[in-house]
Amino acid sequence: MIKAVFLDIDNTLLDFDLCVAKAMQDGFAKHKIEFREEMFGTFKSVNDALWRRIEEGALTREELMRVRWKLIFEKLGIDLDGPKFEEYFRAQLHESAIPVDGAKEMLSYLSTKYRLFAASNGPFEQQRHRLEKAGMLGFFDELFVSSAVGFSKPMPEFFDRCFALAGVSPKESAIIGDSLTADIMGGKTAGMKTIWFNKNGETETGGTEPDFTVASLYEIKNIL
Repeated sequence: MIKAVFLDIDNTLLDFDLCVAKAMQDGFAKHKIEFREEMFGTFKSVNDALWRRIEEGALTREELMRVRWKLIFEKLGIDLDGPKFEEYFRAQLHESAIPVDGAKEMLSYLSTKYRLFAASNGPFEQQRHRLEKAGMLGFFDELFVSSAVGFSKPMPEFFDRCFALAGVSPKESAIIGDSLTADIMGGKTAGMKTIWFNKNGETETGGTEPDFTVASLYEIKNIL
């Protein structure tokens, strides 16, 4: 019987992609650089590759912050200081709190039936601040964020630590998230029920099969 639901934050509860696109547009405008839509695709390919290395334990968050925008600017042929732009980008991200459609309604529904925990890779204070700004913080019993937990999703140690702190077993837990690696593979390996938020209509799972798949957060009430 499910007693606790763990929820990813970025691109599950808060629209990380929209926040990034806005930060890029504003930052480029300050440097009088034209922002084109395909530039976001470059960010996403570089950022996703770096986060995969973090999930594999081959890179730290600090190393990501040092190289992320340097690599992006190299691919875009832009002559800007990558680490300096990273500082601006992280400041913008800290204040970004654009909810994913249906996120607050889902949290309101789930909070009447289960204990809720955030399960996120990222800086703790940033994620806490963003949830508070979005009016979502009060739904959670606790926030499990990699910088505070000491491990990143999908590492087994991340989930083991979460279960110990939450006082629940894997069989009593479900996870909702958009990442097939961090959330779904990590959750399945830990023994949880997994719900993949496939908001982009992806057709390939890379062999990682979630227990359930939803295209909208409004569908969660049909599962939990």
